[in-house]
Amino acid sequence: MEYKFEKLDNFRDLGNIPAAYGKRTAPGRLLRSGELSHLTREDIRILCEEYHVMNVVDLRTESERMSSPDCEIPGTCHLNLDFFPGEASEKGDCSEEQLNKMQSAEQIRRNLLNSYTSFIKDEPVRMALYEFLQVLLCTEYGATLFHCYAGKDRTGISAAVILTVLGVSKDDIMKDYLETNVLRNETNHVIIDYLRNEGRPENVLNAVLAGLCVEQIYLEKAYEIAQRLYGSFENYITNGIGFGKADWEKLREKYLC
Repeated sequence: MEYKFEKLDNFRDLGNIPAAYGKRTAPGRLLRSGELSHLTREDIRILCEEYHVMNVVDLRTESERMSSPDCEIPGTCHLNLDFFPGEASEKGDCSEEQLNKMQSAEQIRRNLLNSYTSFIKDEPVRMALYEFLQVLLCTEYGATLFHCYAGKDRTGISAAVILTVLGVSKDDIMKDYLETNVLRNETNHVIIDYLRNEGRPENVLNAVLAGLCVEQIYLEKAYEIAQRLYGSFENYITNGIGFGKADWEKLREKYLC
């Protein structure tokens, strides 16, 4: 059953996707979304009572967390996993702060391609993803909800890693990745309309809209860099992140049905 959230964007349950051994990803275990800074009481109730959220993994930078802290979800373990600790938010994905600095769609596309390269090359990212995977291994029941600002880039690469371990095909991973453009469509246009009414020029509006969307070339860039450095995306997970094949099997035992 799907539930309608009032103030939670880009949410989806990564369940019921074809995976390894002819199985499917378990519903109600892996949830992804945008930031949790504006949740209503009903949103929190749904996450607690319907999805049984046990863990919240916040992938945002420290400055993002301080300016827009997550709403408290009772009974959850909250984990901060900053991909780029101590660095400017520009090296993350499209945070609100970063969007405000964009002047062209081409500029933001270049930034995002650089970010997806960093997702593979940077050691702090690999360490954060390793810790994230260990949290999933230690979670016996209930859901883990992971998010960044818009729930598309840092959240997107995390979903790609997890789903790869679970044996989901690249095509299905890309399908989930691009679903962001559907799920954020209404919110994105609210933002653009607000900025237009403020008198922002069209080049800025185009840049912001580009920054709020995903394109296949971004995730493909991560696969390309992983192939170049590790031989495959799977090897990046095993040898780059350090998540061994025995742990792949353990994760599949917990998150496939």
